[in-house]
Amino acid sequence: MNREIIDINKEYGLVLAGGGTKGCYEIGVWKALNELGVKIKAVSGTSIGAINGAFFALRDFETAYEIWSNINISNFIEIESDNMIAMFIKAIRSSGLNVDPLRAMMDKYFDEDRIRGSDIDYGLVTYSLSDRKPVTVMKKDIPIGRINDYIMASANLPIFKTAEIDGKKFIDGGVYDNIPAPLLANSGIRDIIIVHLSGTVPSKNHTAKSLGIDSLYNIKNSSELCGILEFNHEKIMTGIEMGYLDAMKAFGKVHGKKYFLNTSVEEYEHTKYLKPVTDIELIGILDRIREDSNGDSRSMRYPLIKRLYEYSEHKLTSKTVLQACLEITAELFDMEHIRLYSADELYSRVLEEYKKTMESIEYVQSRKTLMEMYKSMEFNDINKKNLAAYFISLGASDKTSKKYLLKYVPKVYIAYLFLDFMKTRDKRLLAK
Repeated sequence: MNREIIDINKEYGLVLAGGGTKGCYEIGVWKALNELGVKIKAVSGTSIGAINGAFFALRDFETAYEIWSNINISNFIEIESDNMIAMFIKAIRSSGLNVDPLRAMMDKYFDEDRIRGSDIDYGLVTYSLSDRKPVTVMKKDIPIGRINDYIMASANLPIFKTAEIDGKKFIDGGVYDNIPAPLLANSGIRDIIIVHLSGTVPSKNHTAKSLGIDSLYNIKNSSELCGILEFNHEKIMTGIEMGYLDAMKAFGKVHGKKYFLNTSVEEYEHTKYLKPVTDIELIGILDRIREDSNGDSRSMRYPLIKRLYEYSEHKLTSKTVLQACLEITAELFDMEHIRLYSADELYSRVLEEYKKTMESIEYVQSRKTLMEMYKSMEFNDINKKNLAAYFISLGASDKTSKKYLLKYVPKVYIAYLFLDFMKTRDKRLLAK
């Protein structure tokens, strides 16, 4: 499937979604934008997006990155205990958590005059509980001296003490629009990039047509992020790295479908083992599928092609089929997702894990037990990388089991087929 690549030469408005500590992802996207020299002329945000957006308007990536890299719950909330349950109980009893530390951070770093004087326009969304309506404002619309008040109002999660401005109460802008793209579109921005944070509040499905703009691009987290109020350092840093890699992929500088590869499809031609399959090799693969399906290859091929298509970076061709097989096999063998590989490096790591698996394989007890598991679809107690290695060890025997594998767990079959095929190219797979 072809992925739409963001045009690096345009000037954009940037929309940053809300999502608490999931906002670490936006810092990674920002890092990529800086490296690529992408021009941003306006930024809007909701909740943590409004906070990150203020840093962005100030062009202060270093401070934002430093804060996120050393983030602690005490930077946001006044707490007496690290026990989250106790914290939530206290919030209920005391009409919300005290977020004075967050306000102190804003007052330290967010100089209103600098935000207003920045050549990057800035806007945010909050919601007035008093007036029962959303408040969507660009910096020119915010009263003088009140920018930090409005940022606090935008980032006022329901668990926090209610924010007040001039006697009116406000709550997190995510209750109205967690991805405030209309704010930029209504300000005359014609090309917009939205940075999404999945696993938060339901978001409006904005399109270029619905916004009346020329182009709209979306950068979405490719894997699960931390929780909305999860201050886990490792997960925060992983989120930043994910944002960076997802953004680089969105601009066509990193490749792969589920993994992140610095090898483009065109460059597979120059890899040692992963060159495009030849017509003769393709015939051999199709013959193997026909063999393993006991002649019922037409119906069996559909789930295989569907899975390969899902993992193919572009259209499924002789150039991309090994890339798709490699990523499926890497996932099966639990290769780390959030890091940059070359295609050869990812293949070598898969090979290492495969060899370890073959050395310590826990063979399925019997074919009868295996078939019962297939039929009942109870795969939770089967180690799938062991299963792929097991079928490779069968060689040409046991075609019945392979038919069930092909039918019920096509991704495992693809891994088996890929590794078995690679024996024709890589002698290391033949070593005992």
